Amino acid sequence: MARLLVVGAGQIATAAAHAALEDDVVDSIAGVVDADGTARERLAAALDAPGYVSMGELGMARESDRALVVLGPQVDRVAPVILRLLALGYHVVSTCEELAWPPRHTWNALHTAARTHQRVIIMTGVNAGFVMDRLPLLSAAASRRVRSVTVSRRIDSSDRRESFLARTGRGLGATDFAYAVAAGTVGHRGLVPSAKLLAHALGWPNHDVSEIIEPVFDGNNATGMRQRVTVRAAERTIRLELEAFWRLADPGDTIVVDGEPPIELVMPGGYQGDLGSAAEITTALRRCTELSPSFYRPTDLPLRFG
Repeated sequence: MARLLVVGAGQIATAAAHAALEDDVVDSIAGVVDADGTARERLAAALDAPGYVSMGELGMARESDRALVVLGPQVDRVAPVILRLLALGYHVVSTCEELAWPPRHTWNALHTAARTHQRVIIMTGVNAGFVMDRLPLLSAAASRRVRSVTVSRRIDSSDRRESFLARTGRGLGATDFAYAVAAGTVGHRGLVPSAKLLAHALGWPNHDVSEIIEPVFDGNNATGMRQRVTVRAAERTIRLELEAFWRLADPGDTIVVDGEPPIELVMPGGYQGDLGSAAEITTALRRCTELSPSFYRPTDLPLRFG
């Protein structure tokens, strides 16, 4: 009997928990942990599960229990939570973007703890996790002499959740937008980790990494942003480009591999981020007991199942 502990009661965690139950990945919900009483009580009631204010209230997990950690992109906040869950006996799936390319000491700590406790950690998601790293890697593997990989995402932010909208800087003036970028509250935290992860998986050195975040204006206020990350490795280049603003025309995702043969993949309308996150999380939760104990970033996961 596999149970799921949900840590963080936001929209993505809510959708993923329901999907895991509907797809029979888990049998029940072990609990919901969130300091926000309103969000915690709402999700706990919807899932018929107990609610917990903090990790200190949790007991030991059962053998097949999994935990889903959706607490934002900052690895410094999420890594201690994962280590605590491993010690309690949980397999852990997290959408923390910075876990796709964490600092070396964090990677070592998570990898060692997973092996010590004989548990699995999986970082997953849409970006980082799929569109800008795992899928381009699969595409590049089908080409020789790859000179560049370019991934472009164009997102209409008008139908996305509030937390995503805030990350685009909508409504900010030029000065406030610049301050928000410097503070890290505007801009997608997953692009640089995805770029470094993809370079590593391709076997390219990735020391030259640059990032630009620019506002897209409608009058005096930003309606969204353009963000570009570039990795240069000798004569080879990775470019990740994200446009996300209100009422963007012709949204879609494109992956271009300049190699032999050249490859171009186009997803008209784009990969829907919120639905995709629930799907990616559900798959990762299912795989927890199929993999050897370790810490798995998106490109570490084998494609085959079972």
